Amino acid sequence: MAALEKIRSKAVLLTVVIGLALLAFILTDFLNSGRTFFGDGNTVAYVGDTKIDAMQFQNRYEQASQELQSSGRNNIDGAVLQSQVMSQMIQEILLNDELEMLDIDVTDEEITDAMIGNNIRPQVMQLVQQTGMQSARDLYDFIFNPSKYGATDADVAQMRNVWINLEDDVTRSLKYEKLQNLIMGAIRANDLDKKEMASENATTSTIEFARVGFSSLKNEDYPVSDAEITEEYNKQKELYKLPEEMRVAHIIAVDITPSTLDLNQAQENINGVYTTLVSSEGIDEIRNNSDLVINENTVRLSDIRQNDTRQFIAKAAVGDVTSPKFQSNTYTITKLLGKEMGLDSVNVSMMSIAGAKNLQDSVLNLLNAGTSYAEIQKIQGTQGQENFWQTLVGAPDSTIAKFKAAGKGYFVLNQSPQGAIYVKINELKAPKQLYDIAQISYTVYPSTKTTEELRDSLQAFINANNTAELFEQNAARAGYNAIVTRVTSSTPQVNGIENSREVVKWLFEATPGTVSTIFDKQNNDKYIVAALDWVYEKGYLPANAPEVKEELTAQIRNSKKGDALVAQYQGKANDIAGYAKLMDVTPDSAQVTFGQNYIAKIGAGESALTASVATAQPGTVVGPVKANTSVIVYKIVNQEQSKRELTDMETEQQFARTRGNQAVMSQALNILRNATTVENKMIRFF
Repeated sequence: MAALEKIRSKAVLLTVVIGLALLAFILTDFLNSGRTFFGDGNTVAYVGDTKIDAMQFQNRYEQASQELQSSGRNNIDGAVLQSQVMSQMIQEILLNDELEMLDIDVTDEEITDAMIGNNIRPQVMQLVQQTGMQSARDLYDFIFNPSKYGATDADVAQMRNVWINLEDDVTRSLKYEKLQNLIMGAIRANDLDKKEMASENATTSTIEFARVGFSSLKNEDYPVSDAEITEEYNKQKELYKLPEEMRVAHIIAVDITPSTLDLNQAQENINGVYTTLVSSEGIDEIRNNSDLVINENTVRLSDIRQNDTRQFIAKAAVGDVTSPKFQSNTYTITKLLGKEMGLDSVNVSMMSIAGAKNLQDSVLNLLNAGTSYAEIQKIQGTQGQENFWQTLVGAPDSTIAKFKAAGKGYFVLNQSPQGAIYVKINELKAPKQLYDIAQISYTVYPSTKTTEELRDSLQAFINANNTAELFEQNAARAGYNAIVTRVTSSTPQVNGIENSREVVKWLFEATPGTVSTIFDKQNNDKYIVAALDWVYEKGYLPANAPEVKEELTAQIRNSKKGDALVAQYQGKANDIAGYAKLMDVTPDSAQVTFGQNYIAKIGAGESALTASVATAQPGTVVGPVKANTSVIVYKIVNQEQSKRELTDMETEQQFARTRGNQAVMSQALNILRNATTVENKMIRFF
């Protein structure tokens, strides 16, 4: 409570704390951009008084999409990426508003130091390494003084944009760090806090207890009225705050998978492929089979990950074929096409040159003259590495031929008017056994007949259960699993199903009680149907919402059961064994400290019990105490004081982690967002 009062008394500080959200932002490697439409025809979101318009969002989304594609991540759901981009944009605005309000800025000198000075940021160094430059200062000079290096502004235009964007990122991170440091210094443990932290875990009490759970009493004997629910709801209403409109629905998602007939037909097909492979040389007889995926590779035994395939190749004769292996609706067959002793790997030194023929020749002369790599790499456009092992397994025959024909000096591995790669062989490994293999895979897909039957069956169910009530009541009887989903307008998917944003959009256009048509054009492997149950407006979940009513009913009923059990056992025995006998349970023991959240054998969040133990006298029977899910009678049988006092640093760290700046940081974005009106209107556009 002391820490809470401290925060409440410092409104400005709380605003700073909110900025801690920044930490999460700084550490987020994937900075998505967002563009939101809201209110205005081209606005997708409001963050306070700030608008995010369509063009702004689209640019950021495309940038994020391109970054993913360049990193090889092409399969992310577009709606998920849009949601990530929007969230990031909202975070940026919230944090930037805090920076502006607190007048946090960085100087030109600080930016220069972070970009090309003595404290260069890692992302800047990464860019320098990628471009092959010797230093950030050299790269900056090349980008902004290209004529000095024989280049034009057009030549460096793209790199200049990269540098400018990077400088913007570094500027933001510098501001965020200042905000973080401000917060880190603002909420710190004082002497009373340290004393409290030390005392909370200084005493460990071993208790012997008898415990009877609330489940020992029948629910029907403890009814809960609507009036009681309303009363409890009013006490806890803030827990049910709803920042956005929510729609609750039941979803049926039918997997579109091969039928038994499809699998049987596939078995016949793959058996035919196997027979052909066994009876023919090589794999030419199956190359025209469009149902097959054929991969031919030259490998060593150590390159083969599957144990059974590796064992087969080690013992097989050329032409041998594995029996079809079936896993995850895919058959695989391996055939040994050939084997020979071959060049495995080589130790090489390699130099790459980006530049015209005269530069290439100049570098080659330096290499053959014995000039060190360190000296050569001072030349713009050169980058090299010495003495590393390079595998040649699977390399093109033309490449292997170059290595086999190489002499003692450098040879041209690759060359064009724009650049070249020179290689020198330092050491050759002894030839190893190499295997030419073909791996054939055949994936079984559901037939048209199967997909039509699945769809027709689902449509028949919808026709007979065309209201949300019937949909939910009869799904299980018809063999379907109707799962509850709760969505807001910014929810990218229903129940984690990829490419299901259209279902969310339908839910926000539908009337409660209605059932959707079948969604089957979303590039996924499911037929989806939704039934809209309820609409909850922005503000608070109502007391009669099923999830609220169920939770509060359980709380109230448990409280009644607890009171009844306390009255039933109060004063009825003199020791733990006596209470255990009355409760028909076996006595047990546990260790309790005041500051712990979880008590072994009892549970989490038992604040009433930990408080009771903290004030109890050893050897005295205490209880019954009403806990979260049970009634407990206990006795302290042993108490131990910590033999070591926590240092100031340890108490500082513990305070920060549990109730200080780190604890606040973890909730900073939520604090900011709750303090700001944020309206996401993406549902109108995406």
